[in-house]
Amino acid sequence: MVAAIVIPILFIVFYFIVKRNNASYEQKWKEVGKIREQITLTGNLERFFVEKKRFYQHRYIWHVQLYLKENKNVIKVIFEKPAQTDELPIQLSINEKVKCYGHWDQKTFLANRIIKE
Repeated sequence: MVAAIVIPILFIVFYFIVKRNNASYEQKWKEVGKIREQITLTGNLERFFVEKKRFYQHRYIWHVQLYLKENKNVIKVIFEKPAQTDELPIQLSINEKVKCYGHWDQKTFLANRIIKE
């Protein structure tokens, strides 16, 4: 008799906890890649890597690493966006001139948006 009352209550409590956690992760997933635009960085694209990473359960993010050559320096740029579709977030080719908007995080530049020039 006690089990008939306690078990449904546990399921209901567990359901609301999971629902609340999913909502918070959904919000965090939507905010991935929203970076302050403090500085503009321009350079030629030396190489790049595009990867689709798992964020939470069935949510994925696009993780793009760009290596820009500015003067004689090679700068690592990281660009992340929520993967809402299977299309790549940006179409690039080697030796293309690009402009990145974002800010520095130690030796890495975190980009909010990237524009081809």
